[in-house]
Order: sequence, then C-alpha cells, then structure tokens
Amino acid sequence: MILKSPSRRQILGGLGAAAGLGLTGLPLRPAFAQSATRSAAEALKGDGSVIVCTWGGGYSDTMQRIWFDPFAKATGIDVSTTSIPDMAKLEVMEGVGNVEWDLIDTEGVQMQIAIQKGLLQKIDYDLVFSIVPKEQIDPKVITDYGIGSVAFSTVIAWNSDLFGKDGPQTWAEWMDTAKFKGRRALYAQPRPSFEIALMAAGVAPADIYPIKIDEAFEALDAIRSKIDLWVQKTSQWAVLMQNGEVDLMGSSLARTLEEKKRAGKIDFTFNQSIVEQSYWTVPKSAPSAEQAQKLIAWMMQAQGMLEYASALPFNVANTSIYGAIPPEMQSQLPGFPENAAKNMHIDEAWWAENTAEVQPRWLEWMSKS
Repeated sequence: MILKSPSRRQILGGLGAAAGLGLTGLPLRPAFAQSATRSAAEALKGDGSVIVCTWGGGYSDTMQRIWFDPFAKATGIDVSTTSIPDMAKLEVMEGVGNVEWDLIDTEGVQMQIAIQKGLLQKIDYDLVFSIVPKEQIDPKVITDYGIGSVAFSTVIAWNSDLFGKDGPQTWAEWMDTAKFKGRRALYAQPRPSFEIALMAAGVAPADIYPIKIDEAFEALDAIRSKIDLWVQKTSQWAVLMQNGEVDLMGSSLARTLEEKKRAGKIDFTFNQSIVEQSYWTVPKSAPSAEQAQKLIAWMMQAQGMLEYASALPFNVANTSIYGAIPPEMQSQLPGFPENAAKNMHIDEAWWAENTAEVQPRWLEWMSKS
C-alpha cells in the first residue's frame, strides 16, 4: 500500500524550534562566543538583502530565529526566506536571466546536479575562514560549491509498546518478520530504499557503493511483501506512530524523536542509520551573492551551530560544538561521535550520476506494489 501525498523534505518543514524537543533554557551563549560574534558582525557589515530558499515550516523558523534575524540586526543586511529548493526551477531562472534566490539550502544530490549544469558559484572560503577557524568545520562538508548546512537521518524505529528497547538493530533484523511481527513502513523513494534493501540483504554499509542497480532492485523484490505501507510524505510518520498504524519504520530521526517525546511509544537505534547531507549553495547569477557569502560565514560560527544543534536533531558543520552539548542531548544527535560511528552516508555523487536511470525503473517498480 502507498500513502499518497506531496513528497519532499517535510521531514524538516513541519518541525518546531527548541520548544518542539523541550530544549529551551540551555546555556548557549558563553562569553567567548559573544565576543566572536561581535567581531564577526563588524567584519560582515553591509547593506541590501538576501533571499534564502530553504524548506519552510518550523525548520526555517528555527534558522530565522538563530541565524537570519541576528545576522540582519548585527550586519544591516536583511534576510527573507522562500521555498522550496528546486534545481529545475533554478536552471530555468538562470536560463532566462532572472535568478530570484541568493542562497539555497540544497540537498547533496541536488548540489551535484546543479554543479554538473553550471548553476552555482564557488563558496568564498577566504571570507568564511576569516570568521571561523577552518579546523572547526568538518572537512567532509567543505566543497568548492557548497558548505554543509545540516544533515538529516533515516533510522530504524519501532513501537516500544510491542518490542520495548529490544527492537531490531540492523535492517536485516528489521525485515525479520518471524522475530519482529508487525506492520512495516518505508519512505516511497529509491533513496534510501536502495540502501535499506541492500543492507537487509546482508551487504555491509561500507560496501553499498557503487550500487549495482539490478542488484538493488533484486533486493527490493525480496522485501516487497514485507512492506505494508510506502509513505510519500515524511511528515506522515508522526500520524502513523500516533495511530498505531505501523510498528516498524524506516523513519526520519526528527519525527521519531518528536513522537518519542510526545508519547513515549517509540524507540530507535542509530545502528545503520542513513545520513544525507545538505549544503548552502549560491546560484551562479545570484543578485546578492556578496551578501549571501557573508551570511554563510555568519552561520558557520560555533555559537549559532550549538544553538541550532540544541534545537533540532541534525548534524551541523561546526564540529567544535559537540563538547559543549548537554549530556541529555548527546544521545539524540547523529553527529555526536558515538552516534556518528554507527551511521552510513548517502553517496550524493553516485545518486546524481544515476538518478536519471533509477527513477523511471523505480516508478515502474512501485506501480506493482
């Protein structure tokens, strides 16, 4: 069965700010951070405005509160937001010479496609590293045309009323219908369904890429009868959990934590969690590219990163913050070292290269579900 509704990353959009996870009142503004922020404000002062294309909802509201509004107040550069990042739309805007966006919160695969099409300009790292020490930024999210915004996760989750804390710890166990009896749901997209199916077939996370497409569909065929629901809108996870419609989920971490806090009827593991990185990118013909580069530099500072990671459960680019995160937060952050060691990461370059081939086959495969 497929639950149909508009797809995209509502994994993020519907989430609230700190109040959504009960994280208000944390000690987020040490004196050294305030001093660094004042220095950055002086260096980044300017005028004009920046239009940021991001994913909307509480996700964007949190960015507005933590990054965009303080940046505008400190530098004199206004920030407004729009949604939703769409590389096809960006290509059209570039083609007609009317680019509306200055800064885009771009999924990794989107960024790779945009690079191939020549739609982006390089990040001004001289500016970024004049504000933030280079060693603070995770080198894995430093690329020529994008720098890490957040990374979001798909985790193995289960109904804790049925399985307690002893739910499946691997995707192979998640598919074990004899040991774990219940209704199962996955996200109705080839990414990360390919990765899940291959791990369920026994492929080690380190050996997933490069994916052999025929083998991935064979692995999907093997699990087809075990999937009761294919979910197209990730914000549906919370409703499915609340109503007890599914018992085992390949669920978004953010939605899982939100529901665990609300009702306590769900648990999860970081084992074999699947992480997809997003990046801040600047369109090739952005009208306010200089101001956008300044906003990027502002957002890379430790103070805002700490505040953001203490509000929503996403990886952030500035890894210097993890030692300052309260212990009660550490267990729910995918980027915390103990958890990060259990993750596997989407290979965005592979997906950018192969999506055009995979997508029509995926749609045909899904039509038979």
